[in-house]
Amino acid sequence: RRIPGGSKPVISGVDAVRQMELWWVKQRKRSVSSPTTWDVDYARPLRPLLLIADLQPEDLVHLVSATELGSKTRQRCSRAAATVAKVLGLSTDFQQEIRSLGKGYSPTTDTAPRNLPSDAELVAFIDLLPSEWQWPVGICAVYGARPHEALLYADVLSSKLLEISNGKTGPRKSMALPGEWIQRWDLTTKRLPAIDRDRSHKVVGAVMSRVFRRAEVTFQPYDLRHAWAVRAIYIPKIGASMAAKSMGHSLQVHNSTYQRWFDASG
Repeated sequence: RRIPGGSKPVISGVDAVRQMELWWVKQRKRSVSSPTTWDVDYARPLRPLLLIADLQPEDLVHLVSATELGSKTRQRCSRAAATVAKVLGLSTDFQQEIRSLGKGYSPTTDTAPRNLPSDAELVAFIDLLPSEWQWPVGICAVYGARPHEALLYADVLSSKLLEISNGKTGPRKSMALPGEWIQRWDLTTKRLPAIDRDRSHKVVGAVMSRVFRRAEVTFQPYDLRHAWAVRAIYIPKIGASMAAKSMGHSLQVHNSTYQRWFDASG
């Protein structure tokens, strides 16, 4: 038998995902973030297919439809399932149908921070942290670094800029905001906790989250990054392009993620 609308024989979900992974690897330039991107955006959403011995087009539809409408999970499932459909040679109309099922997600309603900690709350929290955690958490607050970047790839230069040597989006330099926090937590003296760093970025970053949970604060490590971005919006000399470059993402992602805060500042 053959898959309706396509040119490939019916295969198992395991073989379909394996073929799709081989295709995906060939399409992109290898980077340090590639394993994490594959795991989060493709392997996890496609995991239910691994139980299917005789994969049919409707299985791809069900995979996406089983997720919450308008969610990031649904968007990821839709993109991953549409890619499987492409690799299997299903019709372009069917691929578009799968993609359409994932519409409705907006980063401004899902990714953007809801209740950010105030500067006073951040200072009170970081002041009480052990020295080895005060440094990486302070790096996230002062430079808007991602948790795994602070724990793995960060160094404060003599210029007081932060140098990120690697990470999700590669090397960059980031500016301090506010600069006086550098001295408050002695960020020019690097101190790190004794943790296993030979793991994925996500797993390493999650270690910091446990520190926040133990402290019973109402915010998460990534909220420090969001707070940095919002702080920058209210400083006229720091434009959106400069802030985006400092945070290590594109201007488009920066504007869409923090649009509500740009609107509020106007």
